[in-house]
Amino acid sequence: KKSPMEMSSKRAVGRFREVVPIAAEKRRDPRFDKMSGQFNQELFEKSYDFLDDYKQNEQAMLRDRIKKEKDPDTRAELESALIRMVSTSREYSAKEAKRKQLLARERKKVEAELVEQGKTPFYLKRSEKRKLDLVDRYNKLGKKNMDKILEKRRKRNATKDHRRVPFSRRSE
Repeated sequence: KKSPMEMSSKRAVGRFREVVPIAAEKRRDPRFDKMSGQFNQELFEKSYDFLDDYKQNEQAMLRDRIKKEKDPDTRAELESALIRMVSTSREYSAKEAKRKQLLARERKKVEAELVEQGKTPFYLKRSEKRKLDLVDRYNKLGKKNMDKILEKRRKRNATKDHRRVPFSRRSE
């Protein structure tokens, strides 16, 4: 009942007035800024290569401590720390990625040389790159290991196919 019919348009004046306008500070992200320079993968890998060795040394030291440790509680703690380190390192996938990058660089160098000789540039399709990677992996693993891997894959696919067959036809 006692409230006014309309709200007042008057507002309290702010105590701190902006007398001189200050330009907002421009922040820049070094990942996308031209002033930070270009990213060089090779240089980065060479600069921080020591970290891999450091991690391996740390894991070796942990393994030694686990062997020497007699208290089961601290031993379990150390083992869990080692497992954490090993799982986060993902050594195999990193090595595989490095190898793929090295192959891609070699291909680019060969292609650049051919272009310098006057040939028209040729770019591989993604499927062709995948095939070349598979061939390289096959050559790296060797025939014997690759046959084992392919046999496991065949068995896995056969079990999957067997699961898809209707249950009534399985027993026949």
